[in-house]
Amino acid sequence: MNLCFVTYKYPGKHNTSDYAFVKQLVDAIAHLGHHCFVLAPFNISHYRKLSESKEEYACGKGKVTVYRPGYLSFSNLHIGKFYPSKWTHKLALKKAFRMLNVRPDAIYGHFWDSAYNGFEYAKRNGIPLFVATGESEIQKLFSFPKDQKAFSDYVSGVICVSSKNKDESISLGLTTAEKCAVFPNAVNAELFKKLEKMQCREQLNLPQDVFIIAFVGWFIERKGPQRVAEAIKRIQGKPVYSLFIGKGEQEPHCDNILFKGALPHDKVPLYLNAADVFVLPTLHEGCCNAVVEAMACGLPVVSSNLPFNWDVLDDTNSIMIDPNNIDEIASAICMLRDNHDLLLCLSEGALKKAEHLTLKSRSEGILAFINSKLNNG
Repeated sequence: MNLCFVTYKYPGKHNTSDYAFVKQLVDAIAHLGHHCFVLAPFNISHYRKLSESKEEYACGKGKVTVYRPGYLSFSNLHIGKFYPSKWTHKLALKKAFRMLNVRPDAIYGHFWDSAYNGFEYAKRNGIPLFVATGESEIQKLFSFPKDQKAFSDYVSGVICVSSKNKDESISLGLTTAEKCAVFPNAVNAELFKKLEKMQCREQLNLPQDVFIIAFVGWFIERKGPQRVAEAIKRIQGKPVYSLFIGKGEQEPHCDNILFKGALPHDKVPLYLNAADVFVLPTLHEGCCNAVVEAMACGLPVVSSNLPFNWDVLDDTNSIMIDPNNIDEIASAICMLRDNHDLLLCLSEGALKKAEHLTLKSRSEGILAFINSKLNNG
């Protein structure tokens, strides 16, 4: 199959981390023997570099071809209802479509906005269009167009990362239940897996006999690093140590931080395996990759009791809390620090759940869903 992905970003020479989850899916699908084309206009203004417009690499039995024509961004500047950045991005995407040397069997828009950006080309050429919805808040992140109904009617299928995203897409009138399938985010099982904790701590020069929690995510209000730091400050008794993996404006501060900062994606499993518990009091998600990655490393999870978590978290692998309640976060951390049997039980539950959340199984499921829609079309 020739499958064309439309996405705002894609990791490359100048952007090594943004939208890494898209590359993981693309590579997993290509690995099964398909040719994946990726259209990802490159923001010259942001990176202050000219990107190579084409990249090709082999992946398992298949191949990936990436087109990155550059465009100038003017941030949120607008003149009335005219946004120059959207206009230049649209021109770059049109160029990317012209660079395609084959007719794709399907177009796969990563998020509703990208799918709409590919709508005109798909409709003009009679190519089925699919949407991957993983937005934290669709209504805030998708610019509802005047021809929304025509666009929604044309979409062949919607790949949802959570039941929450499915329900939100339907309630906003973007799709119908019959067009949707839920495929929670997944992990590279060869990278994110359980390792021996003490060996990981030794390798990272971390203390062996302390209780360590890990946070992975942007240092922003939505993710909640400062709420985690404040919860740690309120904990009494045996000290709680922490690893804060990420970057952003809301840098956490508390005692006993063993590491704070960004890491290459392939280094994250080592740090997760050095921890005892994963804590992420996030306010909004589609389906959080960091949570699934932590589970695959065997970490019990302390995270939000909100619908976006319900497809992957339950009482067998997590303690779900009100993400705005600092005392609840602190109490959950203490419970796992002080109850070793509960810690082990939730760790086993996390590993068991993660067995079914691999990139291989997810890519196979998504391809089967796409083929079912193509065959019925």
